[in-house]
Amino acid sequence: MSRQSTSQQLVRLIAQAVKDLEEDTSTQLPGATTTELNLPVVAPEDDLEATPKRRSAIRNLKGAVHQLLATLLPVGIHVEEIYYSYLQTVAIDTVIKARIADLIHSIDPESNKGGVHVHLLAQKAGMDPRKLTHILRFLAVRNIFCELNPLHWGNNRCSLPLRTDSPNSLLHLFVHMRDSVSMPALVAFPDVLLDNHGGGASSSDPNESAFQRYYKPGCDYFSWLAASEDNIKAKTFAKAMVETTRSNGTSGSAHYKAFDWKGLGSKGTLIDVGGGIGAAAYAISAHLPEWKIVIQDRPEVIQAGKEEYRNVGSQANIEFEELDFFRDQPPHRIENADAYFLRHILHDWPSHLCVQILTKLRLASKPTTRLLICETSLEPGLIEPDSPLLSNGGMATSLSHHYNLIMLSLFNAEERSREDFQELFALSGWKLQSVTTLTTFLDRFIFEGLPDPAWKEL
Repeated sequence: MSRQSTSQQLVRLIAQAVKDLEEDTSTQLPGATTTELNLPVVAPEDDLEATPKRRSAIRNLKGAVHQLLATLLPVGIHVEEIYYSYLQTVAIDTVIKARIADLIHSIDPESNKGGVHVHLLAQKAGMDPRKLTHILRFLAVRNIFCELNPLHWGNNRCSLPLRTDSPNSLLHLFVHMRDSVSMPALVAFPDVLLDNHGGGASSSDPNESAFQRYYKPGCDYFSWLAASEDNIKAKTFAKAMVETTRSNGTSGSAHYKAFDWKGLGSKGTLIDVGGGIGAAAYAISAHLPEWKIVIQDRPEVIQAGKEEYRNVGSQANIEFEELDFFRDQPPHRIENADAYFLRHILHDWPSHLCVQILTKLRLASKPTTRLLICETSLEPGLIEPDSPLLSNGGMATSLSHHYNLIMLSLFNAEERSREDFQELFALSGWKLQSVTTLTTFLDRFIFEGLPDPAWKEL
């Protein structure tokens, strides 16, 4: 029998992934089926746990679909489509600013009135109806909004995140991205990367990033957020981080359950370094019920965290402490921390500054202190002779690669590979002990380390 072509193998992967996803949905939600795309509802399956079966199926589906298109489409069409993808951001930003999803919901929330006429939407949004139609049809072919009848529009599953009060809203995330990872800064990005005269090409200085070149804020990114009127940018950033962790399934306690928390001991103190307003701390506290968790961050963030703690009404043993993680740990923390936890901190900083952060923690640690780094890990996508997919899953990792370029454009920083983390640990006095894949569809891991007794600070 002749060997199947790569395209046929990809089709088989897609079919198997669909089968596995439907089976996993019915297992986690007995009797449930996949929610119709064009219903204006939050699909219950969007919040299902990323079980190994579900994780593998979604990653195979995403990687195989994209690779199949790349294989079979005329290459010019494929590359041109990718080049024009920035227009998707422009279109989404337009409907967010015009509050189109909110307007539709206020008039025809269940899409049982035949949709809302574009003239009414345009009138309320202060737009031209023909231009709004162009934007909505551009998004509708990408399954965001649906045209229920000619010129009559309804929300669907994929437009609900653009609403203000939807449980799966991403408005703060998109507003934050528009303000900080702006299109003008990204347009200048190639020039920064190729600037051999001004230092941008080889610089690892956060002050030489595309963001810095465009905004010229005169301070680091987080100070820029804090300096905004009424601290609005910092507040939006905090809410954006909550939204993005919820949307990608990394917010709840289930996300962290694969790690051996019992191995840390029954009681102790965990320092959540740069812990923000406490999103990770609340989730971790479910796995460490007898532990004290200390959230350390900038003063304005700690203030917001205390307010959030009061609003949530949490019973977790959480303490808030103002600290810049480039400074020494306070005297009362020296050799008193049983674990340091850093979640999505290191990807904000170039490697030499990551070493500084981790060295400060190493100098304050005791011999048994654990270092827990929760980060994305990116591996190269190599051609596999026995698989139609790239070795890292190809476009299954696309969101992680998006994050990587965002870190590069904002901070001259990056997402890292396992080898990169091992090197950071070694340079800062830690020995890598284990790597745990977390319960998520993304490429997230916990890198666990212990103090290296042979290390000497340079």
